[in-house]
Amino acid sequence: MELTELGWDQGLAGQASCGADLRLARVTAVDRGRYVVRNEQGEVPAELTGKFLHTAASAVDLPCVGDWACVQYHDAESHASIHDVVPRRSFLRRKSPGKNIDFQMIAANIDVAFIVQSCHFDFNVRRLERYLVMVNEGQIEPVLLLTKTDLVSVAELERMLDSIRAAGITARIVPLSNVTGEGVEQVKQIMLPGKTYCLLGSSGVGKTT
Repeated sequence: MELTELGWDQGLAGQASCGADLRLARVTAVDRGRYVVRNEQGEVPAELTGKFLHTAASAVDLPCVGDWACVQYHDAESHASIHDVVPRRSFLRRKSPGKNIDFQMIAANIDVAFIVQSCHFDFNVRRLERYLVMVNEGQIEPVLLLTKTDLVSVAELERMLDSIRAAGITARIVPLSNVTGEGVEQVKQIMLPGKTYCLLGSSGVGKTT
C-alpha cells in the first residue's frame, strides 16, 4: 500500500514538516487518549509525546481520526509516538456540551461528506441544513443521500427534492435504495481512489447499508 491510497497528496505534502527521524502515518482510531496510526505497512497503537501534550492549547489541537501525523516508530515498529500533526485541510467538529463555546473534533482531512436521510421517516430539511452548516464550515464537499426511496411514491420523493431546493440547498442529491439499486452506481462514481469520505445522519437512516 502507498500513502496516496490512504489520502496523501501533494497539497498535504506542502504543509508537512516532519523531522528527519519521523515518518508520516494517518490516524485511524482515537479512544480516550489512545490512538491507532496507519502507514504503508499497516496499523499500530500510538501515544502522544509529552511535548505534544504540553504545547497543545486545547483538545482541538489533539489528533483526531483522519489527521496526518509525524510519528516515530519503536520496537520493530510495533508501536509509535505522535510528535506533530500536519495542518488540516478540512475538518468535522461539534460543539461540546456545556455553556462554554468549546468544540470536539470528529474527523479531519475529509474530501466528501455523505449526509444521509431516510425518505421514509427521517426526512427533515432543517436537520439537513444543520449538517450542511457543519460540513461547509469544515470546508468539506457535501453530497445528500436520500435513502429508502422504495418506501415512498415518486410524487412524495419529488416533493422532498423540491423542498430541499426551495430552502436554497444546492448540494448534489442522490436518491438511493438498496432494494431497487437506484442511485448505487452514482455513489460508486462519486467515490474515487485516494479520497476520504464520511457518512453523517441519524440512527436508522441506512448508513450501514
